[in-house]
Amino acid sequence: MNYLEVANSKLMLGLCASVVIFVLIQAVLFIKVSWKRGLELGIKPATMKKAMTNAAVFSVVPSLPIVVMLMVLTVNLGQYFPWLRLSVVGSAAYENMAADIVSKASGLSGIADPRFDLPIFTMAMWVMSVGIIWGIVFNIFFMKSLDRFSKKVKGSNNRFIPILSSALFIGMLSLMSAPYITNAENITAIVSFASAAVTVLLCGQVTKATNIRIIDDFSLPISLIVGMASAIVYTSIV
Repeated sequence: MNYLEVANSKLMLGLCASVVIFVLIQAVLFIKVSWKRGLELGIKPATMKKAMTNAAVFSVVPSLPIVVMLMVLTVNLGQYFPWLRLSVVGSAAYENMAADIVSKASGLSGIADPRFDLPIFTMAMWVMSVGIIWGIVFNIFFMKSLDRFSKKVKGSNNRFIPILSSALFIGMLSLMSAPYITNAENITAIVSFASAAVTVLLCGQVTKATNIRIIDDFSLPISLIVGMASAIVYTSIV
């Protein structure tokens, strides 16, 4: 049986949809509780409505890279499981990396390898789901202690936390990017990475020149699209 028959089956749709619906119900309940608490604190309904509207609008930009990654993963992992992963606690970068690691550990070149089958797809689902839950588990047991530590550090040295956060973010991106940009045989990945990097820099320069902030806000999804487009152009030409 082709694994995509399972990945795109009604059973997979039902399982994934049930989880997504459960999360949506949670969100609605949180909104209801927050609204009630806001009224108790004396916050005007108009103010809360404005806050909700602004939050909804500004959530569109961070969601664009996720939509792009959803379309990418759908080709190899079916319609429903990527939708589930990226709708709950998944990350655009993590999901692709986790599935790719499983594929390579199974002796394939990646998730696009024609030999990708049902057992590997099953392993990919397990790794993608289990591998990302530890941040949540950590928060359950240690978030209060970490928050106290963070407040203590901020009080003694306000410059440390931004530097640490930036270092961690850069380290994470470096870890994800290194296997691709250091592989001299994978020219397509290097071309895609370089094109995306140049696009981000250009978006920053255009924003400075025009003072149009939306260009910088959309730099990530724009760079993703340019990177993928450059990979398609390169493979088509070469």
